[in-house]
Amino acid sequence: MSGPIRTAEVLSIGDELIHGSNLDTNARWLAQLLECHGLTVERFTVVGDDPALLQRAMDEACRRVDVVVATGGLGPTLDDRTREVAAHLAGGPLWFDPASWQAILDYLRSRNRPIPDSNRRQAEFPPGAVVLPNPVGTAPAFRVRIHRAELFAFPGVPREMKRLAEDHLAPWLAKLPGAQPIAQHCLLVLGPSEALLGERIEPFMIAEREPAVGITASGGLLTIRVVARGFDLDAARAACEVTAAEIRPLLGEWLLAEGEATLAELAVGRLIARNVRVAAAESCTGGLFSAKLAEVPGVSAVFLGSVVSYANDAKVTALGVEPQLLQQHGAVSEEVTAAMALGVCKRLGAQLGLSVSGIAGPGGGTEEKPVGTICFCLCLHGEVKTWTLRFPDLGREFLRERAAIELLAAILRHVR
Repeated sequence: MSGPIRTAEVLSIGDELIHGSNLDTNARWLAQLLECHGLTVERFTVVGDDPALLQRAMDEACRRVDVVVATGGLGPTLDDRTREVAAHLAGGPLWFDPASWQAILDYLRSRNRPIPDSNRRQAEFPPGAVVLPNPVGTAPAFRVRIHRAELFAFPGVPREMKRLAEDHLAPWLAKLPGAQPIAQHCLLVLGPSEALLGERIEPFMIAEREPAVGITASGGLLTIRVVARGFDLDAARAACEVTAAEIRPLLGEWLLAEGEATLAELAVGRLIARNVRVAAAESCTGGLFSAKLAEVPGVSAVFLGSVVSYANDAKVTALGVEPQLLQQHGAVSEEVTAAMALGVCKRLGAQLGLSVSGIAGPGGGTEEKPVGTICFCLCLHGEVKTWTLRFPDLGREFLRERAAIELLAAILRHVR
């Protein structure tokens, strides 16, 4: 390939993606892999299984950029057309690889699975293709030159795609001459609006600045991303740190944490490091906070369990909340969340109890307690802290997510 390899595109293939049946998580993962090896990802393209549309998308991508990574369309059925389209663009018929067919047979036989004749299609490849064996599935991948691009075609199953990309794409990228790896540093911010945060760090966000600085928002949590390119990864990381060090003093208490880990991963890591066992009592979040904790490997070392006490009767019977508290203050009150946190600590033997109760809407709000009013409690070693926040009414999904984020943030703020 003449000239330095600088640009890439991710091509996600499948009717299930364009119809919204499945979420494309492969593109994000691949973009991070490509960028850390110094390529600029210029575009994500999603296309269905229609052969004419797929051919046009693949043809245009391979003319635009230096590396195209395609996922999907390598299965055994007639609607899996990546191989055929790539062969047409590569200028010749598919060829059959006996070694790949034998690997497919061995894979299926080792799992006592039937061997349909249609699986034979998975051992066919475009002219000039380099076969990339798949040790965790029946669909071998391949690499082939089309127009200006090196096209990598991987299965769409995330587990298989990641394994093949790590085995074949990453080593190929690592050998590229003159590549300038890209590093990023993330600062997690909770409290201000995106607009207010943008005003605070505006001088760092001007176009063409190096390192580049941007803000992304998710459920009320803001992430400042500092992205730098360097002659090697250490140089790129050092450039990120210089800018991050300039931004930190501007954030104050807004700065919650730093790094690539999710908020749940950071919270669980903190609990494990401090050997603090946690339990939760959730009302309006309906178990969402606990679900976020449960997604983190190793959480069983510190997470004892949770009580989803949606109804008032459940708060009384499952957590021991006094009926008089509910009658006097209402379910959405700091008094009740305090009783919920103390109750779950007592019942599950936790050192840390977290509770939440709020009005997620669309109904149920009053002038005194409008939709978006959410009360929280953190009980750590018997010491109780309660607080109430009023979030904008942006729908039930947003309010439940924002409340769960607040509980994760509370762990980071108070478990030191």
